[in-house]
Amino acid sequence: MASTKIEIAKKDRNGTSELMVRFCYDRKHSYRLHTLIWVPQTAWNASKGRLIIPRIQSKEQKQLSQLQAQVDDLSAFLKSKCIEAPSSADKDYWTQKVKEFHNQGQPMTNSPLTKEEDEIDLGEDVIDAFTAFINTKVTNAKTKEQMEVAKRTVKRYTLYVKRELRLKEWTSSDLADYQHFLQIEHTFFDEKGKCKRKYQYIYKASPSCHPQKPRGGNAIFALMKKLRTMFNWCVKTGRLNESPFRTFQLQGCMYGTPFYMTIDELNTLYHFDFSRRPKLAIQRDIFVLQSNLGMRIADFYGLTTANIVGEAIEYIPGKTLHDTGDVVRVPLTERAKEIINRYRADDSSISLMPFISEQKYNDAIKDMLRLAGINRIVTILNPTTRLEEKHPIYEKASSHMARRNFIGNLYRVVQDPAVISSMTGHKPGSRAFERYRAIQDDIKKPLLKIFD
Repeated sequence: MASTKIEIAKKDRNGTSELMVRFCYDRKHSYRLHTLIWVPQTAWNASKGRLIIPRIQSKEQKQLSQLQAQVDDLSAFLKSKCIEAPSSADKDYWTQKVKEFHNQGQPMTNSPLTKEEDEIDLGEDVIDAFTAFINTKVTNAKTKEQMEVAKRTVKRYTLYVKRELRLKEWTSSDLADYQHFLQIEHTFFDEKGKCKRKYQYIYKASPSCHPQKPRGGNAIFALMKKLRTMFNWCVKTGRLNESPFRTFQLQGCMYGTPFYMTIDELNTLYHFDFSRRPKLAIQRDIFVLQSNLGMRIADFYGLTTANIVGEAIEYIPGKTLHDTGDVVRVPLTERAKEIINRYRADDSSISLMPFISEQKYNDAIKDMLRLAGINRIVTILNPTTRLEEKHPIYEKASSHMARRNFIGNLYRVVQDPAVISSMTGHKPGSRAFERYRAIQDDIKKPLLKIFD
């Protein structure tokens, strides 16, 4: 069934822009056509695809009503011509039909487009392109979820600027505006988390959106990076000639020196008596096991007894599954074997450990460290303010710290990224290890004795 979608072009002519019609007359054919109808930019409602017509009778109301009627008539005219359209009907055919409409339905002779009509095709809608990218390129469930989040921020941005940006319309200025939108979106909500009336239209048109919190520089970088990946894919697939990111300076992430538990602290935790909190004791064992394996939480939660191969755990990291597909093998320590045997099930399809939800696991980690008296003060970089802060280690502990426990303590023994990455699943040449090169106090102190 034929369908039409009306959009406003970016090109400005004394405060007016031409309307464009996205005309689909079957599943395989979709064309973006000039309507040759120009309207005031301020009177266009991008979310509804219609003109905003004042309720009060006036000359403006009459003019806008006539323009809207003309747009509606054009849509109906194009749909009515689908029955007689030949199988070879292409964009030029339907462009002639638009001219025929403006000529009171009389056929037009083929003639070259005027300068204004010969506008560059701006490509498909950026949200449609993002959806196609996710559906064809992204296979990892976690990554797909993150990409969907990024796509929704782009959708909200286009609603915010009230422009339905198409792929070829994006410039470095639009990227800067999008980045600014990510920085200020949290201000669209009041202290109680209720969206301010001025911005409610954005969130009515964009479901699955929760009240926004201030985004830090790293969070914004992650969203910008996902958009950049999508644009790069568009270039590779011929949707774009070049990415707008080519002329845009994207500020990188800022990380502090990674903090992690020492071997002594891990031993203290493992031997602490949690008999009054048996459920917490189970999560303690899981955390210590993860610290002995160095796995990302998604991979760790996917383990079953089938991953035990001989004296080691073998798995393919989800993050690099479709890049390298390399199998990672981590030899089991005696402590890891002890913990696994304590909970091991005979059924190889059952999870290796009695895992709980990730959020509850993170809460349990903070709780167990606090109760065990592991409260060393650590210095962190606040990702939102990018300022230094100091906290007891248990306040900032999470499941990912188990991975840092593994990497950090190994790096103190053997500062060879190749050896460690063979057990962590990092890509060859990963710069992640550079953050672990902070020289420890126990190495610094003997050097300073020359001043005594």
